[in-house]
Amino acid sequence: MIPDEIIREIRERAGILEVISDYVALKKSGVNYLGLCPFHSEKTPSFNVNTAKGIYHCFGCGVGGDAISFIMRMEGLSFPEAVKFLARRTGVVIPERPLPAAEKRLRDEKEVLYEVHEIAGKFYENLLQEGVAGAACRAYLENRGVDLALARSYGLGFAPESWDTLTRYLERKKFPLATAEKVGLVKIRERGGYYDGFRNRLLFPIKDIHGRIIGFGGRVLDDSLPKYLNSPESPVYHKSEVLFGLGMAKQAMREKGDVFIVEGYFDHLALYRAGVRNVVATCGTALTDAHLKLIRRFVGKVYLLFDADNAGKKATLRSMENFLREDFPARVVQMPAGEDPDSFLEKFGVTAFEDLVSAALPVFEFFFRDLCAQEDLGSVEGKVKVLEELAPRLQKIADAVEKDLYIREIARFLGIQENDVRRKMGKEETSRSPVRAVKEQKKSAAGAEEMLLSLMGKYPEVVRQVAEFGPAQIFRAEVLPVVENLIRHAMENRRIDWSELLDSVNSSEERSRLASLFISEEHLEDMDVRKAFDQCRRTLDRIALLQIKELGLKLAQADPDSESYHELLRRIDSLRAKKSLLK
Repeated sequence: MIPDEIIREIRERAGILEVISDYVALKKSGVNYLGLCPFHSEKTPSFNVNTAKGIYHCFGCGVGGDAISFIMRMEGLSFPEAVKFLARRTGVVIPERPLPAAEKRLRDEKEVLYEVHEIAGKFYENLLQEGVAGAACRAYLENRGVDLALARSYGLGFAPESWDTLTRYLERKKFPLATAEKVGLVKIRERGGYYDGFRNRLLFPIKDIHGRIIGFGGRVLDDSLPKYLNSPESPVYHKSEVLFGLGMAKQAMREKGDVFIVEGYFDHLALYRAGVRNVVATCGTALTDAHLKLIRRFVGKVYLLFDADNAGKKATLRSMENFLREDFPARVVQMPAGEDPDSFLEKFGVTAFEDLVSAALPVFEFFFRDLCAQEDLGSVEGKVKVLEELAPRLQKIADAVEKDLYIREIARFLGIQENDVRRKMGKEETSRSPVRAVKEQKKSAAGAEEMLLSLMGKYPEVVRQVAEFGPAQIFRAEVLPVVENLIRHAMENRRIDWSELLDSVNSSEERSRLASLFISEEHLEDMDVRKAFDQCRRTLDRIALLQIKELGLKLAQADPDSESYHELLRRIDSLRAKKSLLK
């Protein structure tokens, strides 16, 4: 845990203009600085930096925050890693807590494992690029359209057929073979001694997000089995948390806002060679929640690009539930039968591939269509089978509006009632308010709330008015920490620490939204703040009334003995109390 006072010192020393200028060309524009956003592709600058407040916001893609969150996004780091990154830059010393003996041993062991992978990686790469033993592998790559320059950009290597080439090299380097054995680079002979773990294979180095080699994927040059041999799990390599090629792809991912996920190393290489740089590959495992968390640091959308065979389809469907549960938009690029991305690009080229991407389906729609194609929808039995498969997946869709729209479409396509679908999900609903009305209510509430927050950021008198009314009676729970922070600073006559203010919100999306409100104040100049406050208050009062009416309709149809009935009563009482205080 890094002390708060150290984090504050780092923020003060790491001027946001200097930090961001290392990545973006900025020009003065009014009170802000303006440049092309590094997180998405644009021709007209929409990336704003406010040096007085120490925050940034892009009005094109919506990202925003402070210097630490900028480094987190740019470098793909966690919060503590980004703080340490800026500490090194500013010369701030972070006091190291004394490590328990076991933790210190693990850290030291990891450093040694990184070192042996680096040694082996350079050794294998040199054999491929220049060694006599690598001639057959160079010919193999040439036959697959991979030149030595492309091989070098990946750090590809070659493990010769000999049983002890790497073993003898490590011995000459006086590197402990027992350490190399822990990560599968060498193996123990039954009669004593060691032999090489990879032999007669093209080697793809697997790297972590910082570019350190943590394992290898080895492919045979002929038809022998196993076709691929990967490094075993180790203290530095966990395949469920690592994506091949992420270090090469992260800049393009930030610019494009999306990423292609493929299954194999050569599929990755084929797309990269074709100019598609926002691509990563799994390392012989299904997509996990840890993978999605890693990807989400850089992009907001995923394209799944697996083989057209049954294994590829199963991999797509396995990953679907993760995307639905995490509310992470994903589309499926469908390969023609018998093709994988590598073979397709070789036969048909980039333009045909772009056409496939344009026709990509949302992952749940792909699943629904595939399911319907397998069953006889003209029979009751076929429809029931489809519903049985769909129901548990529908429940995993996090977005309520998206779920409702899919229920409506499934009912229409199968020729059944929406409630039939809901009953299968165990969630029968006889009446619902129109989706559009709900959206409009939320939009109006958000607009009034945003205006009030903007006014609080500029005018202390608005802060005092909000404090008198009670912030919990006006704002959503998600932004209450920010509101209370603003009130505390105003009451104590302290200068607002905008970075600390944004940090009080857990959601990165909410932080970006708040940054957009505070980044500029020109539109608030010469405003009648009392009148603006009253207008916002009346808007929120009107919305509370609409919400009470909507909940009243649901209450009339709920079972008085059910938990949902009492929950609706509680929500109505809360809204009535809030509405009375807003008057």
